[in-house]
Amino acid sequence: MADDPQNPYAPPTAAGEWVPTASPEAPPVVSSAPKVFGVLSIIFASIVLFFGLLTSCAGFAGGGVAQLGRLPAQGSQGEEMKQALSFMGTIYTAIGIQGLILTVMSALLLAIGIGQLRYRRWAGAWSVYWGGLALVSLAGMVAMYFLMIGPAYQKFFDMISRATPSGAMPTQLSGSIANIFGGTSSAMMVLFYAPYPILLLIFFTREQIRASMDR
Repeated sequence: MADDPQNPYAPPTAAGEWVPTASPEAPPVVSSAPKVFGVLSIIFASIVLFFGLLTSCAGFAGGGVAQLGRLPAQGSQGEEMKQALSFMGTIYTAIGIQGLILTVMSALLLAIGIGQLRYRRWAGAWSVYWGGLALVSLAGMVAMYFLMIGPAYQKFFDMISRATPSGAMPTQLSGSIANIFGGTSSAMMVLFYAPYPILLLIFFTREQIRASMDR
């Protein structure tokens, strides 16, 4: 206690005697990960935003074909055409909805990416929110493939197989084609869109990165 310089009861030190002082605390290390993710978010969001806008516009425009399917049909060929237009209208409408989801999510990610570049506190929190919301949206789009797009293709190709000469297009082939549009397309969507939100959830829940987002 006698040698403690902070002790008020300690005797004064002689002139020129070295007195230990507390070393200043090192400044916290700012992670560079938010800036890297900011650049990636802006690039990824811009690409998907452009694709989403095209998809939504084309999908909803094609969805208007379903309105033609409601017109009065004349004869058996007219009825088949009406059903075909109705199935294609369902497919295009579902694709338009998916494009709209991609457009909204990409616009939100673009704003978050700008905040990540600037180390904004709200961008750190919203990176986590966006990651969870993106996975939920992706699950919804995959479900649309299996519940809307795939069955609509199945009915469409079944109708074609019935209209073609016997044996020209087996029913099993139409089912295989429908599975390709449903299962394969949804698997490719998961492989392309799932990794980035997962990375955001992993990195922006780390304490060091959260502490860096303090502006």
